[in-house]
Amino acid sequence: MKLIRSYRRSQVEDGFTMIELVLCLGIISFALIAIIGVLPVGINVQKDNREETIIVQDGMYWMEAIRSGATGLDNLTNHVDYIRIDETSNRAGYRWEPVPASPGDNHLFLPGGAAIIGLLSMPVQADLVGPVQVKNWPQIDTGSGEYNYIRAKVRAITGSAVDQAEFARDLAFSYRMTSEVRPVRTVEDWSGYGERRPVVGNINKFRKLNFYEIKLTFEWPVFEFDGEETVGPNRRVFRSMVAGRLVNRELNRKDSATGQWLENPNSAFFFFEPLKFSTPKYVAQ
Repeated sequence: MKLIRSYRRSQVEDGFTMIELVLCLGIISFALIAIIGVLPVGINVQKDNREETIIVQDGMYWMEAIRSGATGLDNLTNHVDYIRIDETSNRAGYRWEPVPASPGDNHLFLPGGAAIIGLLSMPVQADLVGPVQVKNWPQIDTGSGEYNYIRAKVRAITGSAVDQAEFARDLAFSYRMTSEVRPVRTVEDWSGYGERRPVVGNINKFRKLNFYEIKLTFEWPVFEFDGEETVGPNRRVFRSMVAGRLVNRELNRKDSATGQWLENPNSAFFFFEPLKFSTPKYVAQ
């Protein structure tokens, strides 16, 4: 009997050669370079879209707060770094901050949200004679050329929760907001001044007291290097009309009957009252 032995031939699997590995690494490196090159562009686009969304939401928030004459938004002191008001002939201006002023400080104290809205609602042609006092209001444009330049530096109100923290205050997204409030102009405003100026009728005076244009200009982002503030190239403008009277109020005295701040025609804090209208007899010619 013959025995037959069976032999199993082991199967040998060949691996990649060095040349193949080098080619694979070269292809992967080209793909990674393309991805890494596009990544910063995508990050910048995402950042720009996020900032644009914040500006749109904050713009609507500020516009509605000013239009309604809001007085209870005390959380605004957590977002407003300062409000600065300069006049055409007084570039030294007045600076307001939500930090109590100590002796030697060059700013005034913003006590709450009412003060912030009150200053941002000040008409550009209001005759500001001190940090908290105006004169000759209500008035029409006298052609003096004096205008108030009102701007504020604001940390994003609708930004991420991280930006709201105190430790992130210096790194949070900030923007500059410029507020311009003007009575609605008519053809009589462009007819000259002095003797050549026509008599302003009661209808036109009523418009000036009760119809206003609000313009909010947002510029971002805001950087600060070595104590100097720099604003980026981005800009967006919001406009709205308000039908109602614009009244000055004191922020240190309230009416015991109504609970509202007392009216004072010399106060620098202005508030819109959309549901009330003023009579034209108080407007100067």
